[in-house]
Amino acid sequence: MSDNTFDREIDDAWTELQDRLTGYVHVMEDDDELVLQSQYDSVDDGLVETAACVRFFAWAGDKVRCEVPSNRFLHPARALTEEEHDRLIELGWNRPDLCEHVDEGNGSASYYLDADREDAHLLASMTVTVFREIWDLLHPSFLKAITGGRGETPEFGTADVPAQLRDGAGLRDRVDAAVESMLEQAPGKDADGDILVWVGDLPTYVRVIEEDARVEVFARVVHTISDRTRTAEALADLNRQWPDIKFLLIVDNVVAVMRVDGSPFVADHLVSVFRMFEHFVDTVDDAFAEKLGGKLNSTPGATSSYAEHECEDEFPAALVTLIHLDSESGLDPDDVAEICGRDRDTILEFLRLCTEQEIEWRHNAELAREEEPEEADMCEDEASAWAKTTESLRAALRVVVLPNRTPPRGGFQNLG
Repeated sequence: MSDNTFDREIDDAWTELQDRLTGYVHVMEDDDELVLQSQYDSVDDGLVETAACVRFFAWAGDKVRCEVPSNRFLHPARALTEEEHDRLIELGWNRPDLCEHVDEGNGSASYYLDADREDAHLLASMTVTVFREIWDLLHPSFLKAITGGRGETPEFGTADVPAQLRDGAGLRDRVDAAVESMLEQAPGKDADGDILVWVGDLPTYVRVIEEDARVEVFARVVHTISDRTRTAEALADLNRQWPDIKFLLIVDNVVAVMRVDGSPFVADHLVSVFRMFEHFVDTVDDAFAEKLGGKLNSTPGATSSYAEHECEDEFPAALVTLIHLDSESGLDPDDVAEICGRDRDTILEFLRLCTEQEIEWRHNAELAREEEPEEADMCEDEASAWAKTTESLRAALRVVVLPNRTPPRGGFQNLG
């Protein structure tokens, strides 16, 4: 399906929601209430207004009040900017005008509009604009409906999640667009397609895993850990202190990871993750790294992936070069031999290092398999990367040790 077709289907879904909302609001009776709310937002217990939502309440025989919550009620992740405040007024809502010390009146502590139910089409159009422009919801299937009031108040159904959003297809493009909007420029990427975002002095990466409909934001915070037991104990406290961030001890590195559901993907959730990373990074300094028994990672040359060779700064420059080029596009044996200076001893040393790393990562995967299956998968990926480099080095060793040996020709030879 082309992007244009997908965009048209999204537009059609919002139009269909607007038509159904018009019909529903038109026939609401006094005391009927309808709340359309993002079903993927964080919500405080008992306060549905803390999520992205729009509320309708029927009253006075032919009136309906439509409200958009102000920052007084909103979850911090959904806080409105000054521009968004102005946009709501431009769309036709009244500013909040009910003081917390006033118990009566026709005002509201939220943005509001009182209209005749005959004008339901106007309220429906304004509501769809709010969800698309202000709340940045991609599809009406991200909404859920809450009804109340009379016992016989009819339910209001929302759309099904389209397959393109449900299975993660096109997720990478949506994440790229979200990061570009956040940075106000096209994001830079590494050879693996991971997006680099600097959070303070900490290089942080966004990885899109379309097959699992998942987005991961991660950063190597501390490296060159000297005492894994000591660090593991410190990480237990760190994970309690920052429950939304997962801190992993991978070989001799501490990696911070946060995950965003990509089915469906909500751009604001990714922005919230980076806000959390910013808060965390503000607390990170050399004393923090010392407590974990390592060194702070805040240099532009840091590795781009926790599922790649995390300790590359500790390996010979030639091996680091080989790792990057081999993983990026693959190298033939002669290229690998050239990078190693066509030196047998160098290749043998690199083989030893790669084999040790592969064994270490396989061991880590086994340790994590039962309690942390996702971490185990990351370790397996890392082990496979080292195994690939090992095979490339073995092929290069044959080139250096047996330079004149050529492979046998095929079965058909020129006998003329």
